[in-house]
Amino acid sequence: MRPSHVHRVTPDDVGSRVSVRRWLDAERTQAGDVLGELVAYRDGRLTIDGRNGEVTIDEASVLASRVVPPPPEPRS
Repeated sequence: MRPSHVHRVTPDDVGSRVSVRRWLDAERTQAGDVLGELVAYRDGRLTIDGRNGEVTIDEASVLASRVVPPPPEPRS
């Protein structure tokens, strides 16, 4: 049986499209997702360039993460 929450993104994945689920609050009651290009991963912080701009996430708040394929081509 696979664990349901695995943090798979590493500093080697900079430049890749990633999906990250993270805690949104200090009480760890609400989680949210960020999807975009991993532009930096250093000093325990991930920076993702997503739809709404860049987001920096502390590694300690990450619930799960993974590299995802590029988005599909737009339909004409």
